[in-house]
Amino acid sequence: MMKRLLKALWQGFVGGADFNQQVTERFILENKLLTFTIPITNVVARQDPKEINYPYRNRDWFANYQETHTHETYLSLYTRIWMYLPIIPILPSCEYGMLSTEFRIKRTPDGINALDNQALGDWLNREYDEHYNHPIEGENSQGRNTYLIGKMLKIHGNFDSEHAATQLKACINNSGYPPIPDAATVYINGTEWVFHQLVKPHSRSRTDMYCLGLDENHFLVVRFNHRVDRSDKHKKWRKAANKTQQRVMEQVSLTDYVENDSLEASLVYVEQFD
Repeated sequence: MMKRLLKALWQGFVGGADFNQQVTERFILENKLLTFTIPITNVVARQDPKEINYPYRNRDWFANYQETHTHETYLSLYTRIWMYLPIIPILPSCEYGMLSTEFRIKRTPDGINALDNQALGDWLNREYDEHYNHPIEGENSQGRNTYLIGKMLKIHGNFDSEHAATQLKACINNSGYPPIPDAATVYINGTEWVFHQLVKPHSRSRTDMYCLGLDENHFLVVRFNHRVDRSDKHKKWRKAANKTQQRVMEQVSLTDYVENDSLEASLVYVEQFD
């Protein structure tokens, strides 16, 4: 107990990921085996039964299980959450912030080869831009920037003046979806991932995504969401969250899957007794 208290006082928060308490998860993704070791969550929540076999190449199956949120349509495999809390909580909801990770599978449109990292990175940025700058407003914030531009045009008439242009930029930064950094490639344990980030200029929250092609039409996404609840305390846990993200990625493995009875049995065991 004293050791935990001293650690909390030193780092400035309680909670977060504890790498002394981890589980190993396995998923069959067609001809690939996804394996990762990850810290347990410090959030009490209902755990849904875990699937282990994902025949994502079947279009009907994918369409039946896919989800859409904002500009992304995807198949969710697994989610884990870690909360960062003050040492002495004063209010029921006084979290400093939250780090979550989610494993997803996404499809690329025809003509985009998910195994080509340059093409995949370019498309990820284009997918974002085309959705929020779409000429027609629609569901999931489609055309949000277009709407804001039209709203500001009614006020300023045009954006020829520096003041009007500045006002428009501020409006999109605060209420819309401003430009994001170009996707880049990063190497982790010898594997080249496409790194894609969603971030706003005036927000300390951000989303980091690591993408890896599964075949020409599908790719794996390991998504980390850094949600800052108290901006005045973000420095206390940001460094720890960044380290957690890096360590989790270092414990992700995607290998060829060769079907055999013993592996199937071990996967079922993990599903039932984790």
